[in-house]
Amino acid sequence: MTYAEQEYSAFADEQELIWPAEGMAAARSSQVRARALDRGAGGLEFLIRQQETEVSQAHADYQHAASVLTPYIRREPWAKLRYWVCWPVLWFGDTAGVWSAAISNGDIPAVAFGQAFASGLAAACAGLVGGELRHIRMAQARQRDVDSLTDDERGYQRLFAATDRGTRLVMLVGFLSLLVVALLSIGVFTLRASVEGSASGLTFGLLAAATAIGSGLLGYSAADEVADLLAAMAKRARLAERRYLKLVTSSTFSSRAKAEETARSLHEEYRLRGLTAAKRVEALSWRVQRNNPQVLGHGFPSGDQGGVIGRRVRRGGGAS
Repeated sequence: MTYAEQEYSAFADEQELIWPAEGMAAARSSQVRARALDRGAGGLEFLIRQQETEVSQAHADYQHAASVLTPYIRREPWAKLRYWVCWPVLWFGDTAGVWSAAISNGDIPAVAFGQAFASGLAAACAGLVGGELRHIRMAQARQRDVDSLTDDERGYQRLFAATDRGTRLVMLVGFLSLLVVALLSIGVFTLRASVEGSASGLTFGLLAAATAIGSGLLGYSAADEVADLLAAMAKRARLAERRYLKLVTSSTFSSRAKAEETARSLHEEYRLRGLTAAKRVEALSWRVQRNNPQVLGHGFPSGDQGGVIGRRVRRGGGAS
């Protein structure tokens, strides 16, 4: 091997070392950023594992409860939606009745609205006792002897056992609700009667009472303890899913992945640049030999493509 070949071979080796070093320098900031995110990503991965358990458990609980309790649901599919649509309408209906009566009596509208709003809410809440009455009736219909329950049903024993359902307390709340309805009706009647006469007062008073009673009937039609339990368990599963998805889509993971991929691609780019530069130097070495055929010859002998550059086979068989 000639000195020129050795020189260019050393240059090629230099290129294969210096370019990876340049790549390391270029990727250093990305690698530092990726390592800085490791601790946060590790904490998130721990939370994700815990959340996976919660999601699995929430779905398992819901599916088990649904398979056991679905036959005991008595609420119509859209009854709850109807309740949440109609209940605010009844609330504002009571509010409007009291508000208009107060304005007719000469009160300042802004002040009258606050009192009317509270009165309407009181009337709407008075109707909530209807749901408690429905719960008591349905609990009595589900009541069974504890020994007759299956192993799956025992997990929901409170829905079937003959326990005190608080009937007397519900009766007290019902009495207070009726008292609220009566007071509201009398109040609207008095306000309207003082301004528009007894006929108008009686009309609006009865409408106020009917609105409050309608709220109770609406609550009665929508109440179903079993359906509410299943809805709560389904909501728990959805919330667990949302928390899990929020964790797995955290920007910490994407930031670390971007930094790691940037560092990896820079290392690969500069490694390939180094190999390319080495090939370039090798090509220059071949050019030197091609430009000096009087010293190194014109190429390999036929059938000897792997020979050493610059060596020629003598006619006698020896290398020169």
